[in-house]
Amino acid sequence: MSPGSDAQNPRPSPLVSIRGLPRDERPGMKKLVRRGTLNVSTLTGKSREVVDLMKRKNMQILGQQETRWKGKKAKEIGEGFKLFYKGDDGKRN
Repeated sequence: MSPGSDAQNPRPSPLVSIRGLPRDERPGMKKLVRRGTLNVSTLTGKSREVVDLMKRKNMQILGQQETRWKGKKAKEIGEGFKLFYKGDDGKRN
């Protein structure tokens, strides 16, 4: 064997991550927050369905698109859920 050969050296040690898992870095994390998005086309009359969906999927935050509501407001939609919205002013580009 040549002097530069590493045939006699033991196998290299396996790589070990020193970062660990993400949960190990955040010991104070207490609660999982579930979120989702929903394209509703129009939200009129669908508040109850939204609440049922959020309860069924155990979601705390739900982003909704195309509600077709004007202005901006926050209102209770039932069972502790609150809807915040900001709609278009109706002007076209």
